[in-house]
Amino acid sequence: MKRSGLLLTLIASTCLAGQARAQQVAPPSAPVSFTADSISYDKTGNIVTASGHVRAVQNGQTLRADKVVLDRNTDVVTASGHVSLTQPSGDTVFARRAVLSKGMKDAVMRGVAARLADNGRMIANGARRYGGKVDEMVKVVYSACDLCKTDPSAPPIWQIRAKSATRDLQHKMIEYRGAEMEFYGVPVLYVPYFTQPDPSVKRQSGFLMPGFGVTSKLGFFFTTPYYYVIDKESDLTLTPIFAVKEGPALKAGYRRDFNDGELNVNVSGGQVSGKLGDAVFANGTFDLNQDWRAGFNYNRASNPAYLNDFNVLPNASFLSSNVFLEGFSPGAYARLDMQSFQGLVASVNQSELPIVSPYGQYDFISGQDALGGQFSLHADMFNVLRKLGTNSQRVAAVPGYSVPFMLPYGVLGTARVELVAASYMATRLYEQPNYSPLSTASTARAQPYGAVYLHWPLIRQAGALGSQIIEPEVQLVASPNIGISQNIRIPNEDSLDLEYSDANLFSLNRYPGIDRLEGGSRVDYALHAAWYLPGGAMLDGLIGQSYRVHKDNNYLPGSGLTGNVSDIVGHVIIAPVPHFNVTYRTRLSHRDLGARMIDTTANYTSHVFTASAGYLYTNTDPYVLYDSASIVSPTLAPPAAYFTPRHEVTANFTANIGPWSLGAGSERNLQTGKFDAANFSAGWQNDCFGVNLVYYQRFTSFNLDKGNTTVLLQFTFKTLGNVGFSAL
Repeated sequence: MKRSGLLLTLIASTCLAGQARAQQVAPPSAPVSFTADSISYDKTGNIVTASGHVRAVQNGQTLRADKVVLDRNTDVVTASGHVSLTQPSGDTVFARRAVLSKGMKDAVMRGVAARLADNGRMIANGARRYGGKVDEMVKVVYSACDLCKTDPSAPPIWQIRAKSATRDLQHKMIEYRGAEMEFYGVPVLYVPYFTQPDPSVKRQSGFLMPGFGVTSKLGFFFTTPYYYVIDKESDLTLTPIFAVKEGPALKAGYRRDFNDGELNVNVSGGQVSGKLGDAVFANGTFDLNQDWRAGFNYNRASNPAYLNDFNVLPNASFLSSNVFLEGFSPGAYARLDMQSFQGLVASVNQSELPIVSPYGQYDFISGQDALGGQFSLHADMFNVLRKLGTNSQRVAAVPGYSVPFMLPYGVLGTARVELVAASYMATRLYEQPNYSPLSTASTARAQPYGAVYLHWPLIRQAGALGSQIIEPEVQLVASPNIGISQNIRIPNEDSLDLEYSDANLFSLNRYPGIDRLEGGSRVDYALHAAWYLPGGAMLDGLIGQSYRVHKDNNYLPGSGLTGNVSDIVGHVIIAPVPHFNVTYRTRLSHRDLGARMIDTTANYTSHVFTASAGYLYTNTDPYVLYDSASIVSPTLAPPAAYFTPRHEVTANFTANIGPWSLGAGSERNLQTGKFDAANFSAGWQNDCFGVNLVYYQRFTSFNLDKGNTTVLLQFTFKTLGNVGFSAL
């Protein structure tokens, strides 16, 4: 029989409306609208029967079945054959048979199955629904895994099998009683009671999956996080940590979103070696308008030992905090902030660490003028305070102008001028990190630079052999020869580290900051060549040097810049195939071509495998200069440790083969002949389950310890969460 949906709907609605008028003793109910292939009405029994593709709607509930029988005397609906009941929210439950009452809000169902969000599936022998809000189910199985296509009867990777479960449709929670976690049908864990949010819910209060792991500091540890939704914009996570060797500890994480920003606060406290410790990590960013925003970062630990023991991530040597205001506009950026630092290692004296309050900077670059030139400006000011050490203030401005031009025969050039102007005030200059013979000083300095940079790209097309380029480069720099006489009066806050390489060969000032400046006239020259082959293969190389008219005593021994002729710098980049490349950078002595610096990296990347390796050698160790007066006057002999080479190799790889992932890495100090650190990870993941193992070992001493070993094991269950550990 053909479906007569509209007619049957009108008939059923009319019948039920008449029933509501005739029986005043029964509470009124909403009409039921039917569509079906056929419908019959038994006037004697007052029963409506609909058959074939039945669809019934009442109180927002939608019922579908092969057959539906409505007893108008009791307002009870009995459905059978491919039964599905859909809530107004869109949630659907399937059953072999269902008996519904009270406007289809109450139901008794057999052979129940529910398809939830994120591929969640729940089946039960039977279920009872109350008020359209709560489902009570018996002999329940839940999983988010797909069944095996070749053998659907086989158990999934994991499933929860429970004696009973309550599904709260209103609050979107599922409670299990007498539950077992099964892997491939084998029980591995029994839990008398636990809850989970409905998979459709992204934020729901309740206990999260527990975590566990092992470290040499904590021993075996266990966590039981509790997540609390405060409102739509904020939430709180409480995580107690229980460990064999230390603790207990408690972490509280608060998050809040605003219309114009966000706030994150993580507070933790616990016991280490019989003493209480705590840590605070907080940050926030707030948009003031479309051009300006403000923010802060606050990071503090009362006890570094507590932080290092409970933090399974690689150890930090310091924590920094700041508050800032920054603005953006086309071609311009401005920032004002205040910074402070906390040392976390025994070798750092907290009184020697600086407080920068305030630090302001402004950067601007104009559009091109009629000549194609651009004006630029960098300006900054700061105030550095130390309890032990130099206090310094600086106001600086670096305006500049550059214009490109072209000469005959394809020679390209850029002319630029720059002025570095700064005024300084400093007290306790004789203390770290300056060690000047003076106590206080006030001075100003203006250093002009003029430069012309020329390069001549000679390009040759070679057909099947691709294209080649040979490019001579030369730069003439003119500037007053300032020497080192002012160094004792100028505190050095931004030019403590110098590395001469091909990266700064053509820089006007090769120091990273402006507290130390390179003066005098010089010529920089290099030869650049490249070969680009079809298919993405490439070979690129550069070799260069500088010649200075006057010697500059501003540089330390071993820097490669102390004489008239600089060391030779260069690089070679080889990429024989698009997914593999080797980069080699070096600095060679201009006297005997001995290696002063080697920095080599190799990278391989494919959709399955990635690998990288690195080798670093430098003939000096500049970090020891922070406690040496030679940073002020290079004429003083640096400490012996300065001439201890840095010599190390690193290697890392990752592989993704189907559901498997592998990774490993190591760092080895060739100078000492010992490993610094090593790590390994292995994981497996499919559409519903993942497991990941992480091993990390640090062999070097940190904060007077004897190294550290961490082993973490994490399980991921789709729709349930992670069983693992997250750092404080």
